[in-house]
Amino acid sequence: MKPRNIDDDAQCRRRKDAIHSAVVSSLMMFLPAVGMLLLLGYYAVGGFLGAVLRILSVLELGAIVPVWILLKKRLKEIEGGEEDAAAEY
Repeated sequence: MKPRNIDDDAQCRRRKDAIHSAVVSSLMMFLPAVGMLLLLGYYAVGGFLGAVLRILSVLELGAIVPVWILLKKRLKEIEGGEEDAAAEY
């Protein structure tokens, strides 16, 4: 059952903005990490610096997963109308 105080247009806009934000954030983490890994392979950087750069790239790629987990939580909040209820105050 849908609460009466939900603004459907605002909810749709919030949902669209949240998805857009998650996609942009993911791309901003994915592209540099992949670029760094490609450059590491091309220039054959080894030793300590190569290991550090590889670890940082993998950590950056791993940071994409929480973005999508938070998006899922955010979409549930938007669907539940929590922001609409808070806007009444």
